[in-house]
Amino acid sequence: MKSFAAKVWFLLRLLAFSSAAVAYAAWVRLIRRRHSASKGAADESRTAIVFISTHPFAGLWQRPQQIAVRLAKSYSILYFWPRYASDLARRRGNSQQVEPESALSVRLVSPLLLPFERAIPAACRTNLGTVKSIISHRLWAEGFATAPILWFYAPRFAPLLDSLEHSAVVYDIMDEHSAFSFARRDMRELEARLLRDADLVFAGTNTLAERKREFAPQVRYLPCGVEFEHFSAAAAKNLHVPPVLSGVSGPVIGYFGAVDDRLDFDMLLAAAMRHPDWTILLAGPWLATKSRAEVQSQPNILMPGLVPYAELPAYLARFDVAVLPFVLNELTMHIHPTKVLEYLASRTPVVSTPIPDVVKFYSGIVKIASTPDEFIAAVENLLNTPDADAVERGYQMARASSWDALVESMRVDLEKAVGKHKTPKEPRPATDAQV
Repeated sequence: MKSFAAKVWFLLRLLAFSSAAVAYAAWVRLIRRRHSASKGAADESRTAIVFISTHPFAGLWQRPQQIAVRLAKSYSILYFWPRYASDLARRRGNSQQVEPESALSVRLVSPLLLPFERAIPAACRTNLGTVKSIISHRLWAEGFATAPILWFYAPRFAPLLDSLEHSAVVYDIMDEHSAFSFARRDMRELEARLLRDADLVFAGTNTLAERKREFAPQVRYLPCGVEFEHFSAAAAKNLHVPPVLSGVSGPVIGYFGAVDDRLDFDMLLAAAMRHPDWTILLAGPWLATKSRAEVQSQPNILMPGLVPYAELPAYLARFDVAVLPFVLNELTMHIHPTKVLEYLASRTPVVSTPIPDVVKFYSGIVKIASTPDEFIAAVENLLNTPDADAVERGYQMARASSWDALVESMRVDLEKAVGKHKTPKEPRPATDAQV
């Protein structure tokens, strides 16, 4: 047993050394870049914002990326997310091509970190040190003389407040992080730290805003927006047919997004078995623990994997009904799916399970179904008797919900928050309880 433990520890140290070597090589390249007349060099006069996320920039195009690319018009953005050797294989094929950093005005930092943070506290401390060093060196190499704004999506990295100098802190809440099965045991304490120390706290769902105001009264509810022009192109229904749907003639019941444990696979399987004439399309990276083979045992369930963001309108144009087939649990009760507005912008009728934010804000536009029988009946009704009034109201709601307006509102709040601090906040020594 001791021999096995020694081997594991040796492998972890070897991985740490390899990661450090890669980070050092990247640092050297950045130093060289700093001293060259690079066309894409950072504008030192602009404040830097460091986005601290767990969402891969080249993965599903979600709230963090939408906000980052828009704030890049006013700030220099450094977008960080971690990679782990333990999940590189799982994520293979779950990324898409994005524009180069120079085109997006977003600089990307994604170091390889040690796995097993929950089980090995030393790995967690090592990773925090690695992240702090890489971000600090990258900011220095890009030539920023002032302390950055730290913009958090991941509470697990809250201890960085103790080691990174910063001018302001933003916490943008997307999920109930403690509800994830892989969450650290101290996730609630880490989030409490962010809620206490953040200058601005945004919440992407109403349920999360109400819940977190118990700990931080300043929480502001700001829902997700939509790129209306992008998704409304599907309303004409004249876009090219994606290859996966080229041979489909019957109704298409569609979903795009992460195909993970939040989906009610039993409901989808029941619909596929009862209606073999329907094609149920689940477009997104497979991240579920359920057997993929079991889901694909139904020949009318198609799963093409991650669809590039640019191609989503072509898929939507073939949807007869779009669905939000989520199970109801502690995690999904606090979501506000970005895709609901994207569906509505395409003039596609929508059926959803009773997610609280969907019920509250889209009642009468989105059809709500709690059970497999209700779900199937709701889809049948929309296929047989389309609700043109609901479709039009959803379309107009999407038109009025742009990402540009939402991010501009965030930017105004951020300018006020930064203006309150005449001097940067000094990092404080971390305690054992914070790492």
